[in-house]
Amino acid sequence: MASNPPGPTMPSGSVTGAATAPAAIDAFMAAINAQDLQALGAIWGTPNGPARNRLSSDVLQERELTMLCYLHHDSFAVQGSAPTMNGGRTYSVLVKYKGLSHLGQFDVGRASDGRYYVYSVVNFTEFQDFCGAK
Repeated sequence: MASNPPGPTMPSGSVTGAATAPAAIDAFMAAINAQDLQALGAIWGTPNGPARNRLSSDVLQERELTMLCYLHHDSFAVQGSAPTMNGGRTYSVLVKYKGLSHLGQFDVGRASDGRYYVYSVVNFTEFQDFCGAK
């Protein structure tokens, strides 16, 4: 009897970031679909670590809620990657939701704590139509 592979692991508790850049994308997108603001704040970050340690709770929540709306998806697939000027990588990620699809540019990097975080989705506003499709 075959079993399904385990899903992506989202950060929880005091664990932040991911062990690898691809795992950061997986955890970020899993947190989006789970509508888990805690997990999202633990995987979205900067070279200094998780965003939840850097932003006020009001600003953090506002930005996370926008990401939940724009990036909720039926599926996603990494199409490729390229190095960035700051030592991270930009991943091209095809995101699909209800017949719509966009190719996002996800910047991922290793922070000072040695863990990987999704720093930004460069063309984030292109996903705005996902909100209207709900």
